[in-house]
Amino acid sequence: MTSYTIKINDMGGLTSRSSAELVEEANHHKCDIRLKLENGDECDLKSIMNVFALAPISRGAVLTITFSGEDEDSAKAGFEKLCNEYSF
Repeated sequence: MTSYTIKINDMGGLTSRSSAELVEEANHHKCDIRLKLENGDECDLKSIMNVFALAPISRGAVLTITFSGEDEDSAKAGFEKLCNEYSF
């Protein structure tokens, strides 16, 4: 299992569009990918409805994405690339 951390810097917090970007990236991979908030709440990142259930996720929140499974290293690399290209 490996993980990646994102800090939300957007004034609007984690928006619908940002959530969709994360879910889309997650669905490109076979491994189990989970999104965890600082308060311990977590969800399957492959479902937009699960991400919306965690809302609101405000500016300054730190999100931990965990990867578990056969392609977890490439999944983490995909999220690193996404976060470097997309402003959260």
